[in-house]
Amino acid sequence: MDHELSSPPVLLDTLPELGRYWRFKYALMLAIPGGALLLLHLLLSLRRNAVDRPVLLGIGLAVLALGALLGWWYGARRHALYRAELREQEGVVLYDGVWWRSEIWVPMARLQHLDVSQGPLDRRWAMASLSLHTAGTHDHHTQIDGLPQALAHRLRERLLPRHRGEHE
Repeated sequence: MDHELSSPPVLLDTLPELGRYWRFKYALMLAIPGGALLLLHLLLSLRRNAVDRPVLLGIGLAVLALGALLGWWYGARRHALYRAELREQEGVVLYDGVWWRSEIWVPMARLQHLDVSQGPLDRRWAMASLSLHTAGTHDHHTQIDGLPQALAHRLRERLLPRHRGEHE
């Protein structure tokens, strides 16, 4: 999807902590099945007259390690490909995805309101997410993650119209 835009893009830098967060998040998510197999092995080995199940233990450890490594790689790759650009007087473009990539174009004329939010880890790393709520589209909510908190607030102020007819 190519856009003929008149203004040069301003790259909105995300913090490296977002990459760290995504690496841990996806590593943990993909390691859970291996942890479940290890828990099953433990529960089966606690039964009376239980026969040791080394195959289940080996599979559990392999799935745990492979899931953690794949999740770590996926989080790092997603962060490397993730970016947002501000186009003055036009809007914001967000690029995301590893296997299924997307380019989301949010025109300023469609912006209804913007929210800055932080979770506990965001506050720890002075990171914030900027939510862009739009009108008239099926993708009515887009979020830019991992922005420095001060940048998220400045960007919200910059994108908000000063008076009703400014974006028209």
